[in-house]
This record gives sequence, structure tokens and C-alpha cells, in this order.
Amino acid sequence: MSARVRELLDSIPDEWGRKVEAESGALTETRTGPNSIEFKAPAHMVLVMLTPQPGREVALNSDRTSVFSAPVGTTEIIPADAELFARWRTAKENLLVALEPERLSRLAGLEFQKEDFKFRPPAAGHVDEKALLLANMIREEFQRGEPPNDLYFDSLITVFSTYLLRNYSTLPDRPMSGSRGGLSVRAWREVQDHIRTNLAEKLSVDELAGVAGLSPSHFLRAFRQTAGHAPHQYVLAARLEVAEQLALSTDTPLPMVARMAGFSNHSHMTAAMRRHKSTTPSALRRLRAYPSE
Repeated sequence: MSARVRELLDSIPDEWGRKVEAESGALTETRTGPNSIEFKAPAHMVLVMLTPQPGREVALNSDRTSVFSAPVGTTEIIPADAELFARWRTAKENLLVALEPERLSRLAGLEFQKEDFKFRPPAAGHVDEKALLLANMIREEFQRGEPPNDLYFDSLITVFSTYLLRNYSTLPDRPMSGSRGGLSVRAWREVQDHIRTNLAEKLSVDELAGVAGLSPSHFLRAFRQTAGHAPHQYVLAARLEVAEQLALSTDTPLPMVARMAGFSNHSHMTAAMRRHKSTTPSALRRLRAYPSE
């Protein structure tokens, strides 16, 4: 995580909501009462309103404040280094996406063959249904109450970032790279090998796309077409398989099993196995010790 995105996350009080960091950016689901903020954006910021905000006040790089109604789905873009003032007079909930400028430029180069771009923020009160759909997918993942699936959040931020570049920047007329087919036999084999070899590590969309030789958005489409499901689902299934094998066939302590399989901790592994396998690593150990029970 870049220092600029870290600075932005640190500026948001923890009591406002949960925060998640990924390779491609950071997310917060913010809930706070009437308040106001004023600062210089250390990174690109995107807000999607999840509750209506009547009488919202915003000034972006200006001393003049706009007052407007912000319905659910209102989307605001604050480019890095922009001066922002905002005030809201009712309790609100919104999704905040923070994007590191250098990383977003690299993504623009991969997707649109040009790294240099400028954002074109939408008008005050602009509702974007696609951005709201993505925001609700992120909110649902927050509300599951389980440890974050880093690769899933990374995928969502990548899709969100590509959508923003296509629709709210100086790049939208440029073609995206790559075809819309699945992975080649060679790329599929190399991606599978990379996942198996690095299962204990934190995998990212950029990393896997690089192995396949594709842009991140093309990789996500091609992987799903080839595997039948998304990368984060494939990786989770592989981690659960390794955890199950180690729990059944070795005496490795379960916290170490979790690390070897790529889970953040023992509790994370247990929660994932309970949800997807209807069992737990401890139950598998007991089954091995007392197979007749």
C-alpha cells in the first residue's frame, strides 16, 4: 500500500467504518452523523452514496460551495491533490475507494495503452447505477462479517478502476487491450502453477494477469471463461483443499496449516472451511484420530 493511500486511510477515524487494503487500492464503508471535512486529497478518491444526502455541500478546488441533493448512487470523484470541502447535515453511509495515482496510471497503460490521463469528475448529484452496483457488492462483502478475501476486493477495485477510467477520464475513446476469449492452454497452465506455488502468499490481480500476459480486466474475464468462476473463488478452493489435506494427513499445528494454505490466521481458515465445506480443521483432525466416530 502506497504512502499516499495510507495517509488517506489514516485520516479517516476508525469509528466511521471498516477499512480494507488491497494491492490495487483501499476501501472504507463510512457511516457517520452530520459532519464536515476539508483536506487535500493524497490519492484519487471516489465516493458512492449508499444513503441519500439532502443539502450536501461540496467545494472542489474552489472557494464556492455547491449545495445539492445527493440521492443513493450519487458518485463523486476527487482527483489526487485536489482541495476538497464537504459538509453533510444528516447521518450518511457511503463507500470510499482510494486509488494510488501511479498504480492507476499503470492500469491505464495496460487497459488503454496510455498512462497519462486526467479525471473528469461528474456533475454534483450525478447518479451512476453501475458504480452503485459495484459499491453494493463491496458493501455485501463487508457485511459478511468474515475476514476479507483480499483477492476478491482486489478484483472489485480493479473492475471499479477500469470503469472509472473508461467513463470519467480523458481515456474513454481508447480501445481496451486484448480479445474477449478465454485463457490459452499455456497461460492457464502457467497461472495454475503460479497459484499453487504461491498459495501461501498474498496474490493480486496484477500479479496473475502478468503471468498470463494480459491486462487485468481481460484476465478477469478470461479466467472466469476458462475456469467457470472468478480467480478469488478458485484460489479459495485451492487453499481449502490444501488445508484439508494438511489437517487430515499431518500433525502440523493448525495455526501453521492456516499460514501454509494462505489464510490470514486459524480463525479465518476455520470460518472459510465451515462456510464452504460444512466442517472445520479441528473436526477433520478428530475424524482422523477417531475414524469410527
